[in-house]
Amino acid sequence: MFMHPELLQHLLFLAEEAAPAEQPSLFDVFGIPIMIMIGLYLVLVVLPQNKERKGREDFLNNLKKNDQVVTIGGLFGTVTGFSADGTQVTLRVDENTRIRVRKSSIESIVKSEGEEKSS
Repeated sequence: MFMHPELLQHLLFLAEEAAPAEQPSLFDVFGIPIMIMIGLYLVLVVLPQNKERKGREDFLNNLKKNDQVVTIGGLFGTVTGFSADGTQVTLRVDENTRIRVRKSSIESIVKSEGEEKSS
């Protein structure tokens, strides 16, 4: 089972020429999928959340006197005033009853009996 010397020499020459295959780096293997996942997270989670937050801020900033509102706790009232720093709202809940609540606790504006306009 001897090989021809020329064939053996040729095989050794080919083995020396063939460079060992480089192993791909971690970035080559995981970089693109991770960048795709980050992009999807931004598009599916962060952007809608920012849009919702912006809409809520606009809703609260556009509150005005005599708006009929409902709070997160379920209290119905009419806006009668705002605090100097703008963080609190005074609501009239009855003819002689006024309460102060945080502006952020206003859930929605009530259009008419039984109808609510969500924030």
